Amino acid sequence: MKKTVALILALLMLVPFASCGKEEEGGTSSVSESNASTENSANAESSESSESSEAAESSEDKTFAEQFDAEGNYIPLNYEDMKIMKLTQWDMCEGIVDSKHSEKLFRRKAKKTMENIAEGGFNTVLLQIRPFADSYYQSEYYPLSYFVTGSYAKQEVKYDVVSIFIEEAHKLGLSIHAWINPMRCMTRSEIESITGEWAITDWYSHMGDGGEYSEYMFSGTDAGGTTRLYLNPAYEEVRQLIINGIDEILTNYKVDGVFMDDYFYPEEVKSNTTIDANAFANRTDDSAFVFEFRCNNVNTLIRGIYAKVKEHGEDIIYGISPNGHITHAYGAECADIYTWCATEGYCDIMYPQFYYGMLHGQVSISELMKQWHEVLKVDSIKLVPILTLHKAGTTDTWAINDDAKEEWKTYNDVLLMSMTYLLLNPYRDIDGIGFFCYQYFYGDESKNTAVKAERENYAPIWEEYEKLIGLEVDELAAYYESIGLDLKELGDKWDERLVNTGRFLPMFNIPAESKGE
Repeated sequence: MKKTVALILALLMLVPFASCGKEEEGGTSSVSESNASTENSANAESSESSESSEAAESSEDKTFAEQFDAEGNYIPLNYEDMKIMKLTQWDMCEGIVDSKHSEKLFRRKAKKTMENIAEGGFNTVLLQIRPFADSYYQSEYYPLSYFVTGSYAKQEVKYDVVSIFIEEAHKLGLSIHAWINPMRCMTRSEIESITGEWAITDWYSHMGDGGEYSEYMFSGTDAGGTTRLYLNPAYEEVRQLIINGIDEILTNYKVDGVFMDDYFYPEEVKSNTTIDANAFANRTDDSAFVFEFRCNNVNTLIRGIYAKVKEHGEDIIYGISPNGHITHAYGAECADIYTWCATEGYCDIMYPQFYYGMLHGQVSISELMKQWHEVLKVDSIKLVPILTLHKAGTTDTWAINDDAKEEWKTYNDVLLMSMTYLLLNPYRDIDGIGFFCYQYFYGDESKNTAVKAERENYAPIWEEYEKLIGLEVDELAAYYESIGLDLKELGDKWDERLVNTGRFLPMFNIPAESKGE
């Protein structure tokens, strides 16, 4: 479907890039001790060793060369089976602030980040560049992010961090997709500190002191409990701002795709019809209810983004990453996955967030795969589930039953068996797999032994994971046996756990004759 380029270079493992250790939605910290306290100082900038320089020079002839067509247009680098690392704003916040780093030092840190990702067996990076209606580059439409400058009050940057990330990724044969959160904006205090004139600051000024909404913006609570502003896609001006931002990215950067995360209407405004009462009263579609109206707004936005992406090249991928629980994403967030997956012209890939583990009573991984199989009607749309490491060793407060709440503390093979089920599931083959997020791979593992244990348990199948997709159960069992794992024993163990919860039937059901012998 997309041109496959299979070139991942073997590199020496370097010191991990320090993460700030803050989960995107206010979760647990995982701060890297490798982030030396002197790194932001002039001493750190001047201490770049000749050894590092020599190593960089010696590897120049091994770097991946970007490809261009006869007209000089960049040819996107994408893989048939994707192994994805999400690189969030929280992953980068200690290393991206321009005021603390020279361009030379920042490039070193970006290089280490991409080397870690490539050495870790990933082939695709989802790079956050618009977390809160802001920008990691000097934009015509959005103010610079405080993750780049250190403060929204500072609207100048000395160098282009996005270009550096893309260059360092492509040198290693990594596909890189620009990640945006379309509707989520900053908090009131943050937007009030922005200097300069922007569409979002103008829209905010019409909310008034403590106002709940203006025509183009409303207040809501995100998944982490933070009250912040959201852009209202009921209006053409808002949709066009988002589309213009994407057009700007694709015009200025050689990204291989555009990735939209799951920030649509926040669940908190589900019953609040005042925030878009005027827009609904003046609607031009045939929606009978506010919920239907909101779904249509998001759908119109997504069709517009897809069309804009394809103007820049048919091989540029546009993907959406909603909550993996389809009925919740649709009913609570107006994410009309049913339409996106059944109609051409909305997306190329769905990246559902499967952040639930094995024992969640409402959204078991088997039920999720069944749901996604049923809604995916367009054959060309790929399915790439995203798993997470951030719950390892913690109580899952979002789970609805006691077994699931403590699952990530009780067991340390949750991800091994989630990945195994995705290979065995009877519904449809996946087209890759991804992880949230960088800090849990390259933070300080000594501070989270559960993360380390999870990684060690699934490591044997990770290296060749893309080659295992689509294998029959006996072939998969034979591979597991070759790396010292007994597929049937693992499946039986988890089937027993599932049945003992009283909520599940056996999920794996691996026959005895498929032991790989």
